[in-house]
Amino acid sequence: MDIHHIRYFLAVCETRNFTRAGEKCNVTQPALSRAIQQLEDEVGGLLFRRERNLTHLTDLGA
Repeated sequence: MDIHHIRYFLAVCETRNFTRAGEKCNVTQPALSRAIQQLEDEVGGLLFRRERNLTHLTDLGA
């Protein structure tokens, strides 16, 4: 886990959208998604529940 993972996590929490979070962090959405997936692998579970137009925190993410 590094500072970028935390920054990306907080951006997704704020925007509730991976594309907008990527724009906010100046990274592409696929790069941000990979970083979040790495973070989820490190903590051992999903941090977000992804829906079509909105993203919600899971209990683990909260």
